[in-house]
Amino acid sequence: MSKKGGKAILLVWLLVLTIVVQPISANAMTVFESDGIYHEEGYIVIGESHCALAAHGVGMKAESIGNVFHLGENNDIYYEHRWDSSREVTKQGDPNTFTMKGNLFFVFEGNNGGVDDVIQTSQKYIYSDGKGNRGRGVQKIHEIMDTNPNIAHWNIISFHGAVSASKGSKTIADYYVNSYRNWMNYEFPKAECYFLSVSTMTKYYKSTPDKNVFNNTIKAAFPDRFLDYTNFYKARVSKRMIDTIHFDHETYVDLITDIITKIIQMQKTAEQPQVPEEIPEISETPEMPIAFTVMDVQAVFCTNEQTVIYEQPSLNSNVILASCEAGLPVQVTGITDNGFFRVCVSPDGTQSYVAGAGLTSMP
Repeated sequence: MSKKGGKAILLVWLLVLTIVVQPISANAMTVFESDGIYHEEGYIVIGESHCALAAHGVGMKAESIGNVFHLGENNDIYYEHRWDSSREVTKQGDPNTFTMKGNLFFVFEGNNGGVDDVIQTSQKYIYSDGKGNRGRGVQKIHEIMDTNPNIAHWNIISFHGAVSASKGSKTIADYYVNSYRNWMNYEFPKAECYFLSVSTMTKYYKSTPDKNVFNNTIKAAFPDRFLDYTNFYKARVSKRMIDTIHFDHETYVDLITDIITKIIQMQKTAEQPQVPEEIPEISETPEMPIAFTVMDVQAVFCTNEQTVIYEQPSLNSNVILASCEAGLPVQVTGITDNGFFRVCVSPDGTQSYVAGAGLTSMP
């Protein structure tokens, strides 16, 4: 590990060792800039010392590969991270300014022991009452979104709760659930919010009365938005930890890239129409009149060697197009109960139909 990397880990670990509540102003600076490039998706990760380590680890990795993570077609993640003394320093004079830009951002406070850690480890950091009262972390998320109008859609990942989970309290877990509901309904209604599991199997939680209550409460409240990385953590506990709670930089890089990849896959799956697993068998007996119902969907499929376009959802209907080149995109607007796709291939918007085997999901 480089000296710079070791120093980063040491400074962040001081946050956990020096948790002292005192009314003193913060001495850290997170600066969120815009790169001015259009991004269809943006990602914001909010947390505590785990998040600070992730920001630095991902930043070092990004710098080594040209500040771009290629996670599939049209899914590049741009991230630039600078950690210096340009605006703020710790009480010991160490760098405490964190500047980020791209379409990935990390929300935390800093490395000033006894100050930044008190703010960012508090459950109040992620608080929202749904009426305008919000914690410092939530304010920063809004700041990022306001600073980056070039990003069309946001995904917010909460990496918060490492210290709160150590209390083993259902009451505290419910506090998070209530705030997260207000995130989704009030603070960020146009964004997608996800909640990451806490690695409570490490030694830091040895004395926690109920190690599972925090994760289980949030999972029960948001089953479709809870990102369970229990197995990911377990596989790395023995070899990839730097103390009783934190992992090495490489682990955080693996974690963040895997989370974003998983979110991309989840969203692609959600965009696909719910096509019945078994398409009803199509009868070739003349149907006069044709009786059917249709479920509206919006999706793009592609043609194949079996594509035939009919005027009505029946093999005995008039044929509009007897065959076509395979691999052409087709707009699907519905699925009939007798096994046809309703499609729109006419310039005037007239609907036509393709038998179930005649279209294939886009690769």
